[in-house]
Amino acid sequence: MEYTSVTIDNCHEEKIHIPGSVQEFGFLIAACRKTLQIVAVSENTQLLLGEPAAQTVDRPLADVLGGEVVALIKENLDNVHTINPIAKDFPDGESYHLVASVDEDHLLLDIELNSRGGSQHFESHYHQLKSFLNTIIRLDSVTDVFQRVSSEVRNITGFDRVMVYKFDEDYNGEVIAESKRADLNSFLKQHFPESDIPAQARALYLKNRIRLLSNVDGDRVPLVPADRTIDLSNSSLRSVSPIHCQYLRNMGVSASMSISITLGDRLWGLIACHHYSPKVVLFNFRETCAYLGLTLSHFITVREREKISQSEAEAQGLLTAVLNDIASEVDYLFGLKRSANNLQNLVDAQGVAWVLDGSLECYGDCPNSSQIQRIYDAMVANLEPDETFSATNSIERILPGISDETSSISGVLLLRIDVTERHFFMWFKPEIIKTKNWGGKPEKVIEFLDDGSHRLMPRSSFTLWKENVHHHSTPWTEQDKISALKLRNTIVNYVFRRTKEIKEQNSKLRDKVEERTSELRAEINARVLVQDELKKALTDTEISNKELEQFAYVASHDLQEPLRKIQSFGSRLESVTAKYNDPELSLYLTRMVAAANRMQSLIKDLLSFSRINTESNPFEPVDMDSLVTTVVSDLKLLISDKQARFELSTLGTVIGAKTQLYRLFQNLIQNSLKFCKQDEKPIIKLSVGNNTDDSVTILVEDNGIGFDMQYASRVFQLFQRLHGRSSYDGTGLGLAICKRIVDRHSGDIWVDSQEGVGTKIYIKLPKNQ
Repeated sequence: MEYTSVTIDNCHEEKIHIPGSVQEFGFLIAACRKTLQIVAVSENTQLLLGEPAAQTVDRPLADVLGGEVVALIKENLDNVHTINPIAKDFPDGESYHLVASVDEDHLLLDIELNSRGGSQHFESHYHQLKSFLNTIIRLDSVTDVFQRVSSEVRNITGFDRVMVYKFDEDYNGEVIAESKRADLNSFLKQHFPESDIPAQARALYLKNRIRLLSNVDGDRVPLVPADRTIDLSNSSLRSVSPIHCQYLRNMGVSASMSISITLGDRLWGLIACHHYSPKVVLFNFRETCAYLGLTLSHFITVREREKISQSEAEAQGLLTAVLNDIASEVDYLFGLKRSANNLQNLVDAQGVAWVLDGSLECYGDCPNSSQIQRIYDAMVANLEPDETFSATNSIERILPGISDETSSISGVLLLRIDVTERHFFMWFKPEIIKTKNWGGKPEKVIEFLDDGSHRLMPRSSFTLWKENVHHHSTPWTEQDKISALKLRNTIVNYVFRRTKEIKEQNSKLRDKVEERTSELRAEINARVLVQDELKKALTDTEISNKELEQFAYVASHDLQEPLRKIQSFGSRLESVTAKYNDPELSLYLTRMVAAANRMQSLIKDLLSFSRINTESNPFEPVDMDSLVTTVVSDLKLLISDKQARFELSTLGTVIGAKTQLYRLFQNLIQNSLKFCKQDEKPIIKLSVGNNTDDSVTILVEDNGIGFDMQYASRVFQLFQRLHGRSSYDGTGLGLAICKRIVDRHSGDIWVDSQEGVGTKIYIKLPKNQ
């Protein structure tokens, strides 16, 4: 490409590493690396060597530089930078520095005038540099380090302005530190578009850490012969693109120098130097600045590694938490739901969504379902079939118009778990509206030519221009990508492992099921035999119970008639014998009647006990307050005789057979009246001990004689008496009848007693049946 044809619209195609010319402040000799035969020289070497440039070409290098210099170069050809600069006097009577560099094909020698005064000046700066390096090592603030570096480079080189310039992920630049003449306007915090330093220029900065332009208006000195292509990437004399020269003229800059700042194999930024008049920086000073650039690169690398290490540790902790959550659940998807916050924090997102089983799960700040599907389709369309990862800090650029629907979302990170299915994770970051200060409006300028055509030229305005940047989030980091891919591996490996474990478990379970099925068949067959026996026993029992009930009825009926006759004849005999005044006869008759009466009570109670479970009394809501009031009223004469006092609380309603519940509380109150103390009036309290939605526990409490709790298990058994019949009358069936009535109502009854203090009986009855 001819330089006269280079414009801003095709400068990205410009081969700036083979410009075919050098700057005027030095001389260039290019030799074949293998033969050290001169293949090209700059046209101005005739001023240095005293012969036309064309005559120098194709001669041995030793003929021009002398055998001693060439021998030194040849000996160190693989590491020529270690011998730079080489001092050499030439026929013009001046002393020069030879700066050697090599590439695969050529040895390049930059020949620059050696200023002895400059050497003394360099020595003073060398000691100052050592002090400077000791200082920045102790600085904690990264901003302070950048500012000190810009000041030190300006102090060493004497440039009017020195800036530390950082690239973003799209290679737009920002001035993050600056040292300048007081009268100059500041570029600090201003942004510059990627086109100001195009890709091929950035590539050269990775090959050669320093680039010098001594005079934007200086002559371009062509190489001789012109038809030989020489790569000047490593030469400090390389001519600079005319488009870049015009760019600098538009800024008012006459000379510039740039020093690379690298992070790994990526160009992180530049130390950019501007001067507003022509300026040559001697090799030693350039090398010192290059060393500062290396030092700053190392400093940034260390800081970045520290940040990465910290981020990796935090991410690993979050991944471990996620793995623990999914491992703690039978279905790992439940574990993911529980770990949603960890998943968001894993990539510093404010929302996360995923589809792993056909259904969409969303947590945090996310678009709606249809928007997520459209975002997925748009991002996947830009991926190769086997690619699993995609990220953007402006989804608007991929899916125009989506920001109008999801105003709060701009950044999206997509991770495909299965490329054949719509199984994925998607993280979201909010829009961050930024105001960018540009060093001039980042647009191309059209220049119309005399022939009516036009060309794009470098922008001529560098006046501060502000732009509000919308539809962008903070960028996703490399660590975010690594963390997301680790999550994918974690889930895939876990699911694979769990699938294998489940298959093994299923196999074992099948064996166990078959074994257990065989056992169960045997158990079922045995249980069928037992059930048949139980059915027969139950039938026999029912028949026996009916026969017993019939027997009890018949027995009581048949016994009642003789008892009534004994009682009747006994009463008559007592009347007849009263006139004989025979005490012994009266005692016999009294005992006979009493025995008949006890026998009648016992038969009555036995018949009542046997009929409790067969009575057809319906279960219905029973107002216990009304029922207890009736019982107390019916026992009025006995209560009056005992001079008993009752304390009745509200008891509520239960479900039961009213007549049996009447008998239950009648027996309990009669017992309290019967077993009272001789010297103390009975006090009987009925209250609610516990009340729930399903049941009520009624407490019957008295101040009677009580009993020792070691006999508590006997009081509800048939014919169990804790006191002699001579002291307290009764059949021993009262509490047994109470127990059977409560059992029939699916309730419970228990006792708490203290001898000489009183007795508490608790009756738990259902509120529904």
